[in-house]
Amino acid sequence: MPLLITWFELERLKEFSQALEKVDELRTLVPIQVANIELEEEKIKLVLHVPADALRLTRESFPEAVVVA
Repeated sequence: MPLLITWFELERLKEFSQALEKVDELRTLVPIQVANIELEEEKIKLVLHVPADALRLTRESFPEAVVVA
């Protein structure tokens, strides 16, 4: 299952919180899972497991994210 990875500045915790809300909303449409949340060089790293057939929809919600197949 591909991974979708995105980062958030610590100063912008509200954006991170909104991203988690997006994940909850997307879960009603596709079976995405939070694989990891960690602190990496002053940023919060959010890693999601995304089914291959749902990558397009998920990328639209997280356009700045990196996909690792």
